[in-house]
Amino acid sequence: MTARFVRALGLLLLSGWLGIAGSARAEETARPLPSGIHLPLPVHFSMRVLSLSRLSETAGEASMMVEITERWADPGQAFDPKVTGFGRFDHVGADAEAKLAGMWTPGTEIENQISEPRSASVSLSLRSDGTVTRIRRLDADFRVDVDMTTFPFDRQKLTLSFVTPRHSADEVIFVMNDIDRELSSVARELSATNWTARSLQFVMERFHGWNAKPFVRIKAATVIERQWPYYLLPIFIPFVAVLSVSLFILWAPEKLLGDKAPMTYSALLALAALSFTYESSFPGSISMNSPVAFMVSLGYFYLVFVLLLNIILVYSNFPGKLRYPHLEAAIRDNIRYSVPTSFVLICICSVARSLL
Repeated sequence: MTARFVRALGLLLLSGWLGIAGSARAEETARPLPSGIHLPLPVHFSMRVLSLSRLSETAGEASMMVEITERWADPGQAFDPKVTGFGRFDHVGADAEAKLAGMWTPGTEIENQISEPRSASVSLSLRSDGTVTRIRRLDADFRVDVDMTTFPFDRQKLTLSFVTPRHSADEVIFVMNDIDRELSSVARELSATNWTARSLQFVMERFHGWNAKPFVRIKAATVIERQWPYYLLPIFIPFVAVLSVSLFILWAPEKLLGDKAPMTYSALLALAALSFTYESSFPGSISMNSPVAFMVSLGYFYLVFVLLLNIILVYSNFPGKLRYPHLEAAIRDNIRYSVPTSFVLICICSVARSLL
């Protein structure tokens, strides 16, 4: 009887504690807007990209360390600097988190964040006029759009989408002035290999959420450029070496090489192995729509086409072959130049088209 009573009492106390904790969390998330301000409340926004450690083209994921600065006015946090002796109070770490738990914040979220931060820190600055500045630094994984149509001469925009889900555009809006733009930057040296940072772009847009209410979303795009000289030798030199078999097929005498079909089949197998090597070394170069994938696909057709031309010229009695003995030599002299040149021009045009 006593044990049952103690167990029931413990469950009652636990449920009460959970209820108090839950109500505290609900009160924190539903904390009212600061009083004494005109709506919508402007929240100044700026962001710094401190590091890009990984970019997975095939998965569409990026590992980034970013620093987000938000600044807004809260008259309830104002104080008299003559009384305190300070015009600003700074809080860092746990002290900042405890202070933020008892005040209103925009509740800004990153929509395309796909993992819990590997590391996170926060700092808070309160000025005597009620200006609140919150700085968050986090290292996490994000879902990004990757376009490989210009690989290896591509530029990527790694976009982070920020939104305040608790407040519509009638209550809170993002704003950026010249100071916010100056504070926003991207690190020149990135941890991810073979990438160079170019710029940081911001776009603000409105969308409709719950009950068709308008919300404001800010998209911060980090523009990075692939260091294409690194890819020239590993990609194009092996490709040219494999496709050079077509020159032996078109130019070498039949007595020298004999049956050229085995040579062509070997080149096709080498091209297939090369495509697997590309995909393993440079993910997305073959599996996604890129000029390299187009050139490799065209290379299969080109090798087979060259072999068929050689078979027709050597073994087939095409019209006029017996009547005009010199016709075969004239045709061969023509295709020796025209067919490889046409293939090279198509490849160059596919690369040039991706750069435009």
